[in-house]
Amino acid sequence: MSQDSAKLFLAQMKQDKELSDKIHNAATKEDRWTIIRQEGFDFTREELDHATVTELNHFERWNWEAKLLADWL
Repeated sequence: MSQDSAKLFLAQMKQDKELSDKIHNAATKEDRWTIIRQEGFDFTREELDHATVTELNHFERWNWEAKLLADWL
C-alpha cells in the first residue's frame, strides 16, 4: 500500500473525467475499490485520508471528507 499511490489517485481524479465518472457512478463501495485497484492504484483508506489532508485545498478536502464520512470508500 502506498501513500504515493493515494496522492496520485487524487491527482488523477481531478484530471481524468472518465476515471472520475467511472468511480463516481459505481453502484457500491466495493465496486469503487475494484475500479481503483484495476486502474493500478494501491492504497488503504487511511492512506487516502492522509493524502486528502496533504494534497487537497480546503474545498476539495471538504468534498472528499464528506464522501469518506458517508462511507463512500
